[in-house]
Amino acid sequence: MTEHATPNAAPNTADLFEIMRTTRSMRRLKPDPVPNALIRKILEAGVCAPSGGNMQRWRFLVIKDATIKQAVGAYYKRAWDEQVAPRYRSSEPAPGMSRERFSAATRRGRIFGRAHS
Repeated sequence: MTEHATPNAAPNTADLFEIMRTTRSMRRLKPDPVPNALIRKILEAGVCAPSGGNMQRWRFLVIKDATIKQAVGAYYKRAWDEQVAPRYRSSEPAPGMSRERFSAATRRGRIFGRAHS
């Protein structure tokens, strides 16, 4: 058993599923700086996520500088507009996904590019 495992994980599991069920997208973020300790904690949690073939080829880039964030946002928006959006517009939703939810996914991509540019 690892140091993080608990013999009776049921209460924590219920909390996890409650968080997953109630968490929503955040489009209006506070401009407050994120403490380095919290960034490290988030990245450490990220490396625990599954990866294809368990290759774990993680690469993270933490950008704090507003000018660099703006440039990255512009690159993201350009890539979205040129590569991703045309594929979404020319295809049908995945089985079980409503047309409204499919459209919302395309809007989120456009919003992300604008929010960071």
